[in-house]
Amino acid sequence: MANRQIGATLRKYRKMRGWTINDVVVKFHDLYDMDVAEKTVYGWESDQSLPRTESLLTLCELYQIDRLSDGLIAPPTTVSDFPITPDEMEMIKQYRKHPELHEVIRRVLNAP
Repeated sequence: MANRQIGATLRKYRKMRGWTINDVVVKFHDLYDMDVAEKTVYGWESDQSLPRTESLLTLCELYQIDRLSDGLIAPPTTVSDFPITPDEMEMIKQYRKHPELHEVIRRVLNAP
């Protein structure tokens, strides 16, 4: 993972609420009708994998993280530290296809 801060931050927010990984799994199912395995949540928190955009937005809502810059995203230090990966390019393409989500994404990212 390029940004190991994400897993540690997700774990920190979960523990701040006194929740177990199983609690997160149950909340995903009960509150959002999303099935996620304990192993998956552990993978996110241990930086073995990154949550998909929908899961990340759900985690932000669940943990009441109103700005991703509040601990989930470390800003690049130089332009060379900010390459766009194929996955990020795909996310940009999907973002452009769904203008109805732009306001929500801007709010989550605290972008103008």
